[in-house]
Amino acid sequence: MRTRSAGLVTLLVGVLLAGGAGRLAYIQSTQGETLRQRAARQQTTTRIIPAVRGEIIDTRGRVLAGTILRPSVYVDPYLVQDARYAAESVAPYLKLSPDALYNLLVENRERRFAWLARTLEVENETDFVRDFEAFLRARRLRAFGVPYEPVRVYAQGRVAPHVIGFVGADLQGLAGIEQGCQDILAGRPGRATSTVDVSRRRVRAESLEPAEDGGSVVLTLDAYIQQVTQDKLRAAVEKYAADWGAVVVMDPHTGEVLAMAVVPDFDPSSPLPKGFNEMSPEQQLKAAEIWRNRAVSDSYEPGSIFKPFIASQALDEGLTRIDEVFVINGPVRSFGKRTIRDTHPYGQLALHEVISKSSNIGMGLLGARCRMDRLFRYVRMFGFGDVTGLGLPGEHEGQVRDLADWNPSFSPQSIPIGQELAVTPIQVVTAFSAFCNGGVLLRPRIIRGVISPDGQTLRDDSTPIPIRRVISAETSELFRRAALVEAVRTGTGKMAALEDWQVFGKTGTAQIAGLQGKGYGGGYVASFVGGAPAGRPRVVAVCSIYRPTRGGYYGGVVAAPVVKEILAETLAYMQVPPELSAGDRKSGAAGRKPPQPSAGERRQDVDAVGD
Repeated sequence: MRTRSAGLVTLLVGVLLAGGAGRLAYIQSTQGETLRQRAARQQTTTRIIPAVRGEIIDTRGRVLAGTILRPSVYVDPYLVQDARYAAESVAPYLKLSPDALYNLLVENRERRFAWLARTLEVENETDFVRDFEAFLRARRLRAFGVPYEPVRVYAQGRVAPHVIGFVGADLQGLAGIEQGCQDILAGRPGRATSTVDVSRRRVRAESLEPAEDGGSVVLTLDAYIQQVTQDKLRAAVEKYAADWGAVVVMDPHTGEVLAMAVVPDFDPSSPLPKGFNEMSPEQQLKAAEIWRNRAVSDSYEPGSIFKPFIASQALDEGLTRIDEVFVINGPVRSFGKRTIRDTHPYGQLALHEVISKSSNIGMGLLGARCRMDRLFRYVRMFGFGDVTGLGLPGEHEGQVRDLADWNPSFSPQSIPIGQELAVTPIQVVTAFSAFCNGGVLLRPRIIRGVISPDGQTLRDDSTPIPIRRVISAETSELFRRAALVEAVRTGTGKMAALEDWQVFGKTGTAQIAGLQGKGYGGGYVASFVGGAPAGRPRVVAVCSIYRPTRGGYYGGVVAAPVVKEILAETLAYMQVPPELSAGDRKSGAAGRKPPQPSAGERRQDVDAVGD
């Protein structure tokens, strides 16, 4: 009996073993590779090696945005054997609540990873990491780690935040150059694979793929000129209680942007407005407008700063002369259904005076001489209606309606005085540079090049890029010295005049169009675009102040002094020799004086301070 029982047991064991072997053979033949891969994954771990984000540098080598490493602390809750002991040990070191840390360890036990602190700001990172790791070893707390994480820092503070932009928590560029040059700056992360034991501790390195650090972007901006520009603009926006203001400063011979400022601005290190996360979606959308680079993204009717672009091309094509006298007989003039007004009752004005005194009627008379297709070509020739190609995210092309949508009863007088179209500050200063460089429209540039982490040049963007000739060199010189110099010397831009250099430019006071371009009445945009020295221009700048509500609204009063102060400090910083002699300073003249009307051609010499 005992023998039969033993045999039965042996038989059953044999059957079970045979079945198990068969099952094992089946699994091995059908799922063996999958299981081997799963086992390999359980025995290895891969660590991502972050690439160091490249720097953003100004034209003189000053670091505007850089990356530093700060310690962070993580935990693998699965490896924590005594959650209470671990929490009470570590929490004081990190200034955390022991109970909160205990709950985190218990509730996340299956997650295998949780951050306890990110990018800690401590007095000495090296000492902190060394001491904390020694602390963990002494208490056998192997579930905790202290890696370094990259942090974006902006060494110059709030300098050029709308140009530089900012990054998110993962260092992904979210605005400005940080966003536009994300692929260049980010680099490529590496990977380190290691064999681990049952406690997930590394026991052997298997493979290493090094990270490739990002390249650095060199800008055309000069941090000093940028700071000066921001300070002068901020003072004006506050003085006149305006919604916002924008200034672009440019080298007219290269198209390089030396400064680009928008006020209000923000701190790129902490770009979120206060209380942002508690706002409603509508409130957040409104608050996020502070990030808009209005120098490239916002357009508005330019008003009188647009007059030089029409007048100079009409002059270039022989439709008028610089000394041709226009019978104004203002201050009101009707052109069919269209009524034009001047701020002063001019009698007769030569073309250069139409510009310097900013006569709307004079430009209306010139517009009547031009066919609409010619006016349309003039507008497009100077680049309006197209993005400039500057390369910053969010650039707007402005608004130039198709010729078929122009109104023959209104457009020939509206377009020459800067109505029925919308422009951006970057478009204006780019087009105005043609009066300084011999009549050529250049592509504006804000990036000079890209360099590798070891300082090698990867890309050189320093060569000027001509787009097309818009007027002849002779017309460029004549129009600048006659009309634009006179606008500052005796006309509406007198508040832009400097003692040492002859400033030239044009004022503008534009009504803000209503919704969908219907009607006016929403306030004004005060603008001035100008440059210096008049003999050989080195710098041009445009300033637009949107909806000033206190102390004035004329471009000649609100915006011209801003450009004056920026030009004065910039030219001195660039060590440009004074252009005006003592006699010139006394008389306010510089270089060749504008041509005078011929004998018998009388004109009423009335200054129009303001527009």
